[in-house]
Amino acid sequence: MKNNKDIKPFYIYADKNSLYIKNINEQTEKLANNIHTYCANIDDNQSIHICALDLKGKLSHFINVNGSWKRKMICKVFNNLKNIKDMRLYIIKGILNIFVVEKYSISDSLYKVSHFNFSPSNYKVSKYPINNIYKEDEHIYKLNIDETSNIVFEYNKFNPSTRGTLSEAIVFDTNCNKWILDNNFSRSANLDTSSNETYELPINSIEHDIFEYCYSIKYKF
Repeated sequence: MKNNKDIKPFYIYADKNSLYIKNINEQTEKLANNIHTYCANIDDNQSIHICALDLKGKLSHFINVNGSWKRKMICKVFNNLKNIKDMRLYIIKGILNIFVVEKYSISDSLYKVSHFNFSPSNYKVSKYPINNIYKEDEHIYKLNIDETSNIVFEYNKFNPSTRGTLSEAIVFDTNCNKWILDNNFSRSANLDTSSNETYELPINSIEHDIFEYCYSIKYKF
């Protein structure tokens, strides 16, 4: 594993649909053109991962290999980007988990979250849609990682029949790659909660190297 001091401070930003990375006191490097939205995080080996959606809805993965940035164009995941509002990346056991927030065009309070899951070793992407999410008190969802590395996703589910909402929690079992209702999932780990208003995970859930070394990382949409 690399020493923490081996990673130089940097920030990632987008300008006029181009994606850049800049190391402190070093030159800016353009990674790609025609980028709509992006997200980034650092894995357990201190490697920086960047995922991005281009203007055609295609998903790309960027990683630095021996000092050079490599881009893998994976596949098309969206036909329309008009209502895409946010994109976040969490890396668990070497697997990349991307959460993309999309607003329903018929309502300002209804959202959909698409969860994309893949390994950089084979780029076989699985997609899991979470529909009818009702935004309440500025929170669209709450996401946490428990002590066994499972993803806990809490949200208010809108019921079209009753026009009401119900608080729901689902768990993504990282051992079998399946979403399960929380009351059907057996676990003893205690959870800390954090809302997606800040989109930050609790520090004791996943090592927050990206905020330790990449304090100036910026997300622009």
